[in-house]
Amino acid sequence: MAPPVQDVFELRGIRKAFSDEVAVDCVDLSIASGATTVLIGPSGCGKSTLLRLLLGLVAPTSGSVTFEGSPVDPTDALAQRRRMGYVIQGGGLFPHLSAEGNVTLLARHLGWDADRLAARIAEVCDLARLERGLLGRFPLQLSGGQRQRVALARALFLDPGVLLLDEPLGALDPIVRSDLQDELRATFDDLGKTVVLVTHDMGEAAFFADRIVLMKDGRVVQEGTFDELDGAPADPFVTRFIGAQRSHVVR
Repeated sequence: MAPPVQDVFELRGIRKAFSDEVAVDCVDLSIASGATTVLIGPSGCGKSTLLRLLLGLVAPTSGSVTFEGSPVDPTDALAQRRRMGYVIQGGGLFPHLSAEGNVTLLARHLGWDADRLAARIAEVCDLARLERGLLGRFPLQLSGGQRQRVALARALFLDPGVLLLDEPLGALDPIVRSDLQDELRATFDDLGKTVVLVTHDMGEAAFFADRIVLMKDGRVVQEGTFDELDGAPADPFVTRFIGAQRSHVVR
């Protein structure tokens, strides 16, 4: 019997350039199974590009990305993506589909029958703390927080082992954001899934993360727990970054 996979993603020697601009450079990173890993850093540091590399939405210029031991190939990554849930800032919902239409889109494409769809809708609404009365509304009829809950329900629908979230709470007002932080962490704890979350907010990173990966200029500056970054910074940038957001860190 093969040993269980301990690291869901492995990135080795990753470099990603867009024309003459290097977005990610010389990154080696392992994403542990069942843990929440937060990619953080200032705008333009490469964290969202790194997430897209994990998803197979873009290919590395050099280096390798593996998912559960298999190479991630953007030309043949559809089956792998169906085992990952993806949430972007603002939800990324299709405006011409109802909330229910968005949530069930891929399952309907895969041919799920009505009974199976109905049973799973009930489950994911509970998981995402989404009121079922909202399912008939269209995205423009929903608040920002409601759209994010719909996006989370959609990401959870196929019961993926991995959730990838790119600034999922970045555009929300502080009260809604705080409420959704609590709900998201409760969902992560309930499901025990592997989570990779991108943010620029150290308070949010400290709240969610089992492990924080701090990036600058396309490179990983330091990774570890918040206490490790705070107590034993590997670079003066780590101290500056944490210090600039000290008032936002709630633990």
